[in-house]
Amino acid sequence: MSKAVARIAAILLLAAAPLAAATAAQADPVNDSAYGTPLVAVSGAGVIWHPTTGLSTLKAQSGLTQVDFADVMTSANHPMRTCDSTEAAGLPIKPAATVSWCWDSGDASTTTWIPQSLTTSGDADDDGTWGAYKAIISGWNYCNSGECGANARNNDARVAFIDYTNPSAPKYRWVYLVAPTDGTTNSNATSYSNNTFGPAKAHMGGMAWYGDKLYVSATGANSTGIRVFSMSEILQVNDASSAIGKTSSGYAAYGYQYVMPEVGFYSYASGTCTMSTDTGVPCFASISLDRSTSPDSLTAVEYFSDPALHGRVYRYNLGGPNFLLSANASGYTPAAQAYRTRVGNMQGVLSWNGTWYVSHSWADERGELWALNTSTGRSHTCTNPYSSAYECWGFHPESLTYDYATGLVWSLTEWTKNQCATETATPLNCGRTIFAFPRTALP
Repeated sequence: MSKAVARIAAILLLAAAPLAAATAAQADPVNDSAYGTPLVAVSGAGVIWHPTTGLSTLKAQSGLTQVDFADVMTSANHPMRTCDSTEAAGLPIKPAATVSWCWDSGDASTTTWIPQSLTTSGDADDDGTWGAYKAIISGWNYCNSGECGANARNNDARVAFIDYTNPSAPKYRWVYLVAPTDGTTNSNATSYSNNTFGPAKAHMGGMAWYGDKLYVSATGANSTGIRVFSMSEILQVNDASSAIGKTSSGYAAYGYQYVMPEVGFYSYASGTCTMSTDTGVPCFASISLDRSTSPDSLTAVEYFSDPALHGRVYRYNLGGPNFLLSANASGYTPAAQAYRTRVGNMQGVLSWNGTWYVSHSWADERGELWALNTSTGRSHTCTNPYSSAYECWGFHPESLTYDYATGLVWSLTEWTKNQCATETATPLNCGRTIFAFPRTALP
């Protein structure tokens, strides 16, 4: 999510707010100790399931070949690498990362594609693997209009299938996310009756891999909240051209070899979500899986670039057929829980045994990681050169996910080394990383 304007907006809107004690020239424009305010219950926001149809006919078309998850993993062609000192400087101070990796040089530096989320095979299955593979999946979005201006591909989505079976040498392969198209600008078609597809529009701020299903958060200001894909539905295209969908030669996906076609999506029962107020229909900025509940559940959080707006967190029960949410006959799933937080700029959410963990970001300082329930709120504190002792988290942090099989919490950071060095008033040392630490080290 774009955070470059967050600090400026906060200063303009909240200049009169109490300031945290400053240890540097800059000072947070809000009192971030208030982020520890306990959760307050609020009204829920239901979602409705919309399955796609016609996928079997699409798969039968010449130019498309159904492949297995293993086919994608064995074709992994991008080795991850050890982070350099500048990139590693952007990792959290507390909890300290016990594992960290960085992307290959092209993905580490591109500003066209932006990393947003992670999920693992520890979400997908109790044994922590999918078939023969230990895997991490990372969601990236094509640059949105706030960051790159108008572009027809804004909020296209791709996922990195990371083979983590050998944790000393992970490598990954890109897969494009696609959805039915009805020949119009409608991004929420539900039938592949035209035997073609277009990009699945999603900001990718959060992901959850549950059984064969891959849940990803959609775009803001939309009626669609979550898009759903399946590890059992992966297609190889035969045309490497810079087109997408059906072509004169078969099928293409902007040069990518593999696509995952959408199998359905969840819309907000109350209509289009809003990112301009924290009292309207929420836009799910990030999602994650909670296996500590019975039944297992999907959690979601709001993001606002204005830290004066305080996002809500939501829980939805799983347990429906085929690893979907538990729903009534009309496909409606109510929120099992909903709470107001006092945290601004929330990027990721994780829930475990009744405690909600939310990651927070500043544009020009370290982020913060808060643990909240209905009674208390807490965060690690540390010595750092920034405005608040709570700023112990990574620079430009994104989503959270918990690998239940290994006991590790994974997260990732968003900005390139060049962005860190040039897009803030005071240059930062940081870059794009993925990292993990034991769940027991959470605040």
